[in-house]
Amino acid sequence: MISIVIPVYKSASTLLELHRRLSELAVAANWKCEVIYVNDASPDQSLNVLKALPHSIDFRIINLKNNVGQSSALLVGMLFAKHDLIATMDADLQDEPEKLPELVHALKSENDVIFAKRKGSYESGGRLFTSFIFKGLVHIYSGRRIPMNAGLFMTIRKHAALQLLPFLPQSPYLIGVIAHVKLRCDSVAIDRKGNQLGESSYTFKKRLAVAKRFFGTLKLRPTMRIDEVTEWVNLKLLADD
Repeated sequence: MISIVIPVYKSASTLLELHRRLSELAVAANWKCEVIYVNDASPDQSLNVLKALPHSIDFRIINLKNNVGQSSALLVGMLFAKHDLIATMDADLQDEPEKLPELVHALKSENDVIFAKRKGSYESGGRLFTSFIFKGLVHIYSGRRIPMNAGLFMTIRKHAALQLLPFLPQSPYLIGVIAHVKLRCDSVAIDRKGNQLGESSYTFKKRLAVAKRFFGTLKLRPTMRIDEVTEWVNLKLLADD
């Protein structure tokens, strides 16, 4: 039914609880699902934790040899997803697994993507303000296609995700490429908890860099077919285990 793609970077302390809660959710919701953990060359013990996870849910580990960033790691995970519906979420437990059914049920026939429209005091006031400015720009310059307060906690149809993959070798910003290919988007309001790993690393300077990537992504043109992207990923990104 659903493939859950999770980029992993400096997440060793939250992975075991995340995995447990996903396993419990799959049983409670009677879901046929897989979890795809994309280890984005994490410098901590994340990979060792992943390898020791119990098989209480179907999961696989994609190990990248170099850090490619959140957007590219998610796209790599989408490439290997086997189900027709894909969910993406962070590994730090700000995106609560128990909220996934709300995103799934909100995906109607007229939608390609459902974003979690984040609400709650999950960051300091200053960072929430800079986030509001950035996401307002994304909303406006996407032709209002990307909802306000949309993050990367979302569900997307596999056939729609395939339209994004030809951009992967250019390291696009994922929300930017969703806007660029004009996927049909909507959102559902989801409370977001504080980051268990501490304050978000998205400073004002980093948000400016992300904004630059967003506008750059809107200008990209795909350079590969899907089969070529698969070969490129296997050759350039995957680590030898």
